[in-house]
Amino acid sequence: MTLAKWYAEQFGLKQDEHRVRGNGVLLVFQKGEPVGRTELHMGLRVPSNAALAEWAQRFSQQITPGSEFNTFRVHDPEGNLVEVYCKADS
Repeated sequence: MTLAKWYAEQFGLKQDEHRVRGNGVLLVFQKGEPVGRTELHMGLRVPSNAALAEWAQRFSQQITPGSEFNTFRVHDPEGNLVEVYCKADS
């Protein structure tokens, strides 16, 4: 599956056919039409601001600071929103 491969490659996860796994992460993909809902998104939490900065650089994104969480957002090849975030004080 193309989408599973993208998540594995972009986030350093292991792909097993239509499943993508990592420490505390399990994503399962199935064939069908993309969801196409702008209000639907997935969040991936990283442990620190240093890790968030590394991921933001990898995706060429700017971090948006917040009172509780710092974050950046990217879209996968099907247009699904992926938010990478961490606690603001981490």
